[in-house]
Amino acid sequence: MKIYLSQNTAGRYGGLERNLYHLNRLIEGRLKTAGFKSSFDALRLTLAYPPMYVLPGVLGIEKTFKTYYDKFPISRLDRRNKNVDITLQAPEFSEYFDKDKQKNYKHKFDIEHQYKNISETDIGRILIDKFLIAGGMIAAKVKKDDVFDHQVFKDVLNGIREEINSGFLNSINAEQQGQIQEDLIKKALELREKRKHQELPKDKLIRDLRVYYNALPNKAFYPYDYQYSEIFLNLLTRNELRCPKYHHLYIQVAKTMDDALKASFAIEDWYVYGLAVIDFDHYQQLPEKQKERCVFDLIVAGLKDIADLDQLDKTGIENVIRKIEEKGLDTELLFEEIENNSHLLRITYLSRSMEEGCPVFFNLTDKTTQQTKRTEIGRAEKDQLRMWLQKISLTRKQIKIKSSSSVRGEVWLKGMPKAMEFEIEDLMK
Repeated sequence: MKIYLSQNTAGRYGGLERNLYHLNRLIEGRLKTAGFKSSFDALRLTLAYPPMYVLPGVLGIEKTFKTYYDKFPISRLDRRNKNVDITLQAPEFSEYFDKDKQKNYKHKFDIEHQYKNISETDIGRILIDKFLIAGGMIAAKVKKDDVFDHQVFKDVLNGIREEINSGFLNSINAEQQGQIQEDLIKKALELREKRKHQELPKDKLIRDLRVYYNALPNKAFYPYDYQYSEIFLNLLTRNELRCPKYHHLYIQVAKTMDDALKASFAIEDWYVYGLAVIDFDHYQQLPEKQKERCVFDLIVAGLKDIADLDQLDKTGIENVIRKIEEKGLDTELLFEEIENNSHLLRITYLSRSMEEGCPVFFNLTDKTTQQTKRTEIGRAEKDQLRMWLQKISLTRKQIKIKSSSSVRGEVWLKGMPKAMEFEIEDLMK
């Protein structure tokens, strides 16, 4: 039986903290080892406690909360979904959750004297007592077809209660935290292995590519990750890289493969992670040109990881890698191509940092003479390009550009020209 433990007070809820954070996992494991049997798959125990403060803007919510608090305990045995939900009064936990944070808030409340200065060790024992109360409530409600091994439940909980002291809580928290990390890595590897053997239609055109590095400093690879992400995305889109289910490709970079694996879980199916590992201490000592190359290699590693797992078009990806490798950050990107009977207009840009902005170019070719002239028309951040160059028209004599007139466009394009006109004759000089 899975055991979920949460706390609730006026306008706030969450899990346990500090050395009690993983105690529910210990109970769950001990019950399993003892051969505990239950027809219910999950027990969700909520500890409700009187608040010592309320958040700004919700003064008075403590009164509403008390009307519910006074009705506890409540229990519900959901036989259809095999869940048990129990909420208990737990005034002993007010200081445990709220005392350290109370000083940060204006609206504060006192609690009864007997619930003050309770040690974490005693809180741990009280928590076990709450589970024992919950077990008794379940046992009182079971019916003929229900299974709930109450005696084993009590024996296991009482056994844990006798063990609880400060050293025990410290060691259990560390042990459970380590086990959680091992379980995450194991699950990540299992999911990756599963992806290798799935044969899904590749019907989603890539829409986005980004680099993430959750455990590294903010902007650790900037601006190179920002610039190369745009370059790879542009060329992979032009080459129509198609993926199964997802269309957002994220490169997860970490110091070790284990760290990358732990950060590789996708909550939704529209994005996926490719993994790459870096010696970050070494990276920080590199000159800028080598840092640039290193970030390029990280994106390549992440892309190849995704391609290997999901059987993507490796030939197409390799062609893009080779093309980018030729000019690096100076790889010119196509924004749009327009033509009429007399001229061909290719609008291109270079991927640059947010501070620099991307230089945008008209590459105008006279079809009669095959002469091409190149003109920089301005700079914009990569995320501004679509709104800035929203409507482009090409005639024999002029090129006209209109920007987005939406509210979002007005905000994002503040200070930029909203309409531009260019004479073909001037551009071809």
